Amino acid sequence: MGGKAFSHGPKPLSTPRMPPAIYRCLLDQYHVQLAAFFEQVASPIEAPEKDTFGDIDLLVTKPRNDPFQIAAIAKALNAERTLSMPPVYSLAVPYPGTGECFVQLDVQVCKADNFEWEIFHKSHGDLWNLIGTSIRPFGLTPNDTGLHLRIPEIEHENRKRAMVFLTAEPDIVLNFLGLDNKSFSQPFDTMEAMFEFACSCRFFRPQSYEKHDLKSNDRKRVVQREVFRRFVEDFMPKRTLRIRLKEDASGLTREDVFEEALRHFDRREEVESRIREWRQERDELERKQAARQWRKEQAMKDDAYTDAWIQCSKSNA
Repeated sequence: MGGKAFSHGPKPLSTPRMPPAIYRCLLDQYHVQLAAFFEQVASPIEAPEKDTFGDIDLLVTKPRNDPFQIAAIAKALNAERTLSMPPVYSLAVPYPGTGECFVQLDVQVCKADNFEWEIFHKSHGDLWNLIGTSIRPFGLTPNDTGLHLRIPEIEHENRKRAMVFLTAEPDIVLNFLGLDNKSFSQPFDTMEAMFEFACSCRFFRPQSYEKHDLKSNDRKRVVQREVFRRFVEDFMPKRTLRIRLKEDASGLTREDVFEEALRHFDRREEVESRIREWRQERDELERKQAARQWRKEQAMKDDAYTDAWIQCSKSNA
């Protein structure tokens, strides 16, 4: 929430940004305290070049007491206020050395079988926004549950139904995207290093980041997300001048990637089954629509016949 969850409303709280030293000290402290309530606690890898932090994000899973009580956690951390928006719970905890300021701690409670993926997907700040823009044209979508493949035939009418789960294994995803696991597993020293990493994706295409070709969501990110704006407006124009042809995935098509994904993740049977079901449902819907249209036309004919018979009866009366 960017440290602003408690800054609005009738009784707003002051949650100033934290310098790195205070941020890391508190991160370690809250990690230990939350470990008393959850078996696993972790924080995503931080984005580079951050000189202040608006909040602290911790991911947790496997409550030691099920169901866990946010009130007990708030009491242990001496929280002034809590805000529950499951699966995220925000706590306003005292800012060290002040009597009136607070730190926003966001605790996300994850399912145990999706914990590693959630950490992976939230690491490096806006990195996945950048990668997502590269892979989206090829029918691939990363979200908070894993990497998915979109079925073109279904996508335009039902995007959710078109999504086929591929995997939530971080190493497998990085390998499929052509990204280096070792580089991803540690913080990037600079923003430019993170940008170069995003460009190393084998589906990277410079034209996907040209402002006039950006999709609606990406145009919003240019306005709302500083990192995405820097990448599109500052980094890419300079990099395009020196880009190597082999880094451009323009030779690949969505059909190529679709077939490769079906083979790589063994999803052909599932996809073909879903397409058959979709077509059967569409055919049935069209039959029902045709039947309704026929009944409507017959009703109109019957009404016309009745009106004509009434008029004729009046004329003969």
